[in-house]
Amino acid sequence: MSKNALAALTLFMAIISCTSQTNNPAINISGLWTDINSGNFKNCYVIIAQDGNKIIMNHYLEFKGTKMVEYGIGEIKDTSVTYDVVVTKAIPGWANRGKHFLTLNKRGDTLRGNYEDEQGKSGPIVFAKLK
Repeated sequence: MSKNALAALTLFMAIISCTSQTNNPAINISGLWTDINSGNFKNCYVIIAQDGNKIIMNHYLEFKGTKMVEYGIGEIKDTSVTYDVVVTKAIPGWANRGKHFLTLNKRGDTLRGNYEDEQGKSGPIVFAKLK
């Protein structure tokens, strides 16, 4: 085999290896989650769909009795989850867009991190996986 053919084959194998790791990560967080951030949140459900490293999140919550609905699209890399959020049913005074930055714990049952919104506010977020 020529040096050029060997180099091309090596490059092809490296690309295939990287592609398969990106499209089929070892961790899959698909499922039903709930907010455990504080007692002010009730009836909170997060549905996460994971396709390879792509994350799609839908979130319903009630904060002190006021309902909110949002969705997010982003990615998972190792145990880090980030996604952009769009609020479709807002709580008055809260932002309509933002970003969530979460980390999956070692047991795979808690996502913990922070939100940042378009108004410059940030704060903690904690989701627990429901069985």
